[in-house]
Amino acid sequence: MIDWPQNNINPDQCAQLAKVLEQLDSSQKIWLSGYLAGNSLATASFSEQVTETAAVKNHKAKKLTILYGSQTGNGESVAKNLKSLATEAGLLTEIFSLADISVKQLVKKSLITLVISTHGEGEAPDDADIFYEQLFKKNAPDLTGLQYSVLALGDSSYEYYCQTGKDIDHRLNELGAKRIHERVDCDVDFEPASGQWIDDILVKVEDVIKPSPQDLGNITTLPIQNTESLCVSNKSNPYEAEILTKQKLTGRGSDKNTYHIELAIDPTQVQYQPGDSVAVIADNNPNAVERLLKHWKLQGNEVVTFKQHTKNIKALLTEHIEITQISKPFVKFLSEQIENIELQNLANSHEAFNAYCEQKQLVNLLNEFDPGQKIDVKKSLGHLRAITPRLYSIASSQSIYDDEVHLTINLSNATANGHYGLASGLLCDRAKVGDKVKIYVEPNKHFKLPKNPTTPIILIGPGTGVAPFRAFLQERKEQQASGENWLFFGNPHFATDFLYQTEWLKLQQQGVLNEIDVAFSRDQTHKIYVQDKLKDKSQLIWSWIENDASIYLCGDANHMAKDVEQTLIDIISQHGNLSFGDAKTYLKKLKRTHKYQKDVY
Repeated sequence: MIDWPQNNINPDQCAQLAKVLEQLDSSQKIWLSGYLAGNSLATASFSEQVTETAAVKNHKAKKLTILYGSQTGNGESVAKNLKSLATEAGLLTEIFSLADISVKQLVKKSLITLVISTHGEGEAPDDADIFYEQLFKKNAPDLTGLQYSVLALGDSSYEYYCQTGKDIDHRLNELGAKRIHERVDCDVDFEPASGQWIDDILVKVEDVIKPSPQDLGNITTLPIQNTESLCVSNKSNPYEAEILTKQKLTGRGSDKNTYHIELAIDPTQVQYQPGDSVAVIADNNPNAVERLLKHWKLQGNEVVTFKQHTKNIKALLTEHIEITQISKPFVKFLSEQIENIELQNLANSHEAFNAYCEQKQLVNLLNEFDPGQKIDVKKSLGHLRAITPRLYSIASSQSIYDDEVHLTINLSNATANGHYGLASGLLCDRAKVGDKVKIYVEPNKHFKLPKNPTTPIILIGPGTGVAPFRAFLQERKEQQASGENWLFFGNPHFATDFLYQTEWLKLQQQGVLNEIDVAFSRDQTHKIYVQDKLKDKSQLIWSWIENDASIYLCGDANHMAKDVEQTLIDIISQHGNLSFGDAKTYLKKLKRTHKYQKDVY
């Protein structure tokens, strides 16, 4: 916290000022600086401050333009970190979401950095969709004279790893732009690589755009409090939430183990909105750690280094090293060290890799392909990934549960060794009521209720995909929103898998939930899914769409989401009298205007 001088700006005023300044770009801050100076407002030198080092008179000073496209918020956080450090270094910067800039505007830029994630099967994130399409049009502008660098975020377990970043990097170069730094591809543990990229970028751009002393003129220094220090928890400062409730939602005999989890929070430190996710920071299962120590024939007290951490190996395996998920880079590393045809196939075939990893963890891989411990632990550590937080859609509205956050978690079947997923295993299996778990909120600005409470909404969420819609409907009830609400839910069996059944019935009785359609796939000889229910109600769905309804989809990305999206295109084509291509364009327009939003995984 800044030590404010007596009779000057108090902390409450600072917090308000910080919020205003976050919304201003560099030129607006400069103007404000001059305005305050002209009104003879006092300024002082503080230990925590940010100086916008560019003269008001130097309107043509070169700027570093920082662009980002982000689905979960990681890309945005990297971009904002770059901006903060660049500003501290005295560089004139501006930052934009790719949703707020067009490709043609790049012609007027001299130097850009672009942080971009890859979503689904090589797709651009929602906020970069239009920019990406413009970039690959035949009439895309000549970008000769533009310098750039791309930081690509992705997951190496997917076939199209960092594909959007690769595509954009290649296309910018194709249009005449020149790389000031080679593209960097980041895996899920992106912080080390992205941090090094930021350091390299700052060194390379400093001489290009840093204003000379003659350009600086009279600069007023504005104190800005770091908003991350204003009590709210985040990734670097997680909140320890107590488990209040752990209730199994699926009934006896179900093939699924789905749990309702309630966590106690301090609302001054944990704040969320419907559509956001909770990130859970979990330690590995002690039994799994012991199995790995046994494989490597270690006692656990041997001190080694993993990334920036130097600790005994047991602590590293418990707190820092990802052992529940197998990464493709590690499989490739093993295949280069061990001659084995099956291992080679896992390294080179995406389908074989995915099939193997469904029921296997790191210890299974090592026991199967390296039983003789040919690869020692120190050599392995350089190719293993760090633990990353696990995200879960929030299933409650803070308008109602101000000091709680609810989650709906499926505990997948255990591996051959009886191990579960990292966070799901902790919350649903090992942890008890009263235990604490580290969390923070991951906002999702691409999955939000309509601002207009009269807008009708269609919610499509089979399985645990229904979680955010529990929060949506709670919020709509609290708002007394007059817009109609329609829920589509699906699961294997009515008797054992109807998640939150009594809550939906109560919301129906209260007039909050106007329509509910359910698909229980295995309660009859032929399987019925939510997309089949959409087809059955296609005429009514089209009338809702024509009535400006917003459509929301949450759940499995690999199969369900594709089938539902295809069904929506068919409905639009049939009842809107459009060709298949025009129907696809229509749905894309709904997406771009935020009338069709997805949270799929």
